[in-house]
Amino acid sequence: MAIDGERSYVGEVDPLPLEPGDYDGTYKLVGGRLSLDLVNTVSWPLEQRRHDWLDRPANLTAWMDAVGLPAVDATADDVEAARILRGVVADVLRPLAHGEVPAPAAVDTFNRRLVAAQARHLVDPATLRWTWAPAECAVEALAPVVVDAAELITSGHQRLKHCPSCDWLFEDATRNGRRRWCDMADCGSRAKSRAHYHRRTS
Repeated sequence: MAIDGERSYVGEVDPLPLEPGDYDGTYKLVGGRLSLDLVNTVSWPLEQRRHDWLDRPANLTAWMDAVGLPAVDATADDVEAARILRGVVADVLRPLAHGEVPAPAAVDTFNRRLVAAQARHLVDPATLRWTWAPAECAVEALAPVVVDAAELITSGHQRLKHCPSCDWLFEDATRNGRRRWCDMADCGSRAKSRAHYHRRTS
């Protein structure tokens, strides 16, 4: 999607330099969509080793800069608000990625966020192109995430999948629709190594 009317969002496969704390993994933009990469700021979301990359303001600021959102010096309050927004988006996208229907209450909550986000999407009188109203805080700057999620929900969720290893979400943009892993270099290679080991020991 175009974030500011001119720049299109494209994920990166190299790890982002986010501070991991005592976690020994890395974070990558592998979702293929702005909204999916926000949801994926939780590693191993359904397991005991769950790690939240939005655990400090510097990580939120770095993430927003990496995906092309307006530069905002995030605060602790911004982090909490971003995590709440991430949960609202995930409550709709995660069920869809698992082939399920999101709860009506989750969609209602998402729609309230969508109304506020769409109010920030304006036509620039000078260029007559889409732009976003200047953001005064991180949550306002995250408005494109909500609009991107709405576009995915309404027109592209058939290609929305989850990684069977780590449960990160991604949009399968392959021509044959057969992408399986969030990242072949990580989850894909681990799965191949496990399969090879089991073949040799069985």
